Amino acid sequence: MADEVVATSDVIDSLVAEAEDSTLELKVRDEVFELAPAIPAIVMLRLSAAGDPKTPPARQMTAIANFLEHAVIPDDRDRFNEFLEEADPIIDFEELNLILERATEIIAARPSEP
Repeated sequence: MADEVVATSDVIDSLVAEAEDSTLELKVRDEVFELAPAIPAIVMLRLSAAGDPKTPPARQMTAIANFLEHAVIPDDRDRFNEFLEEADPIIDFEELNLILERATEIIAARPSEP
């Protein structure tokens, strides 16, 4: 049986505190957007439910757009939306999906309060 490495609670607390103190950013091309410190649980639930293949495409797209609207801080929101709409070259569905994946990865890795 292989030896298991378990982090002590003080190491875990230190990592959580460090992550909570850091600003999380989403870099897209040459633009950097600050991610929101919290996203409403209902937005995350709708995004998760949209992953079900039985969910109608219109509901999936609405959930994605709603998540992206909440993903960045209010001060960056207008600039983020403008960038998504007016980037040159345009942001196609493939790139938008990569942006969504990266934002959800960053947000999912963020420690949260119980």
